[in-house]
Amino acid sequence: MPELILTEYADGRKEWRLNGKYHRLDGPAIEWVDGYKAWYLHGQLHRLDGPAYEGKYGRKAWYLNNILHRENGPAVENVKDGYKAWFLNGKQYSEEEFALIQFMNGKNIYEV
Repeated sequence: MPELILTEYADGRKEWRLNGKYHRLDGPAIEWVDGYKAWYLHGQLHRLDGPAYEGKYGRKAWYLNNILHRENGPAVENVKDGYKAWFLNGKQYSEEEFALIQFMNGKNIYEV
């Protein structure tokens, strides 16, 4: 059975790999001491319960199976400069298009 391998570097970075690919079920597969984190499943950016990528300057990105995707808000957010981008299954939409798609699917992205 393949073994999950954790590599810890002198700079504090940690990486989990399975069969040579980034992989971890219970947390990010890559962690840097500066706050960068990335969740991978079998070598693909992937996370169901939050952003699969968190950068040190507040950038966040939601991925499913290595594809930008988020159904309840922007799939890319940058806290530092306010940038936001909306994606469904890798296709980018304007905020208005995204809201209309969600409304047509019976969802309101502006509900708290």
